[in-house]
Amino acid sequence: MRLSKWTLLAALLAVAALSLAGCMNAGNRVDTAAPSPSAGSTAGTGSVGDSNGTNQSGLADGAGTGAATPFDWKNNAAQVETAINQISEIADSRVVVAGTTALVAVRYTDAYQGETTERIREMVAGAVREADPTIQTVAVTSEESDVTAVYELADRIRAGENADDMADEINRIVRNPTTLR
Repeated sequence: MRLSKWTLLAALLAVAALSLAGCMNAGNRVDTAAPSPSAGSTAGTGSVGDSNGTNQSGLADGAGTGAATPFDWKNNAAQVETAINQISEIADSRVVVAGTTALVAVRYTDAYQGETTERIREMVAGAVREADPTIQTVAVTSEESDVTAVYELADRIRAGENADDMADEINRIVRNPTTLR
């Protein structure tokens, strides 16, 4: 008996649908569970990652998960800086945060002869917001005097000073015309 085109097409669609359904089993998905509120941001809080307590983006467990636990910029800024330094044009960076504003100072590689572009700012902002989705403004500067000031602010924060006490200094650099927001 000869099958009609429509019957053959229906059979092929059914086989394709069953094949795709088999690909969607739970063993092939990677789910990232948010850490429990009582667990904090310690290793093994539910983020998929390695034994060093980092998730697939290289950020600390709990970073970028949208968890209720706020991101600890004082102790974890270096991890975000490492992620930013993975951008091919950037040799080194520092991040300081006051409230919902992040200020990122970047030093470019010797091979990169350009300036801070919107593309670079967007990549930097993406790394910052992945770590802390509450950040509303990400400003990026490569102006050497501002970069030096941000590095000094970052060192002071790491030494124990409160970043919120430096908000005026951070906002002054954010408002500079050479800083991309």
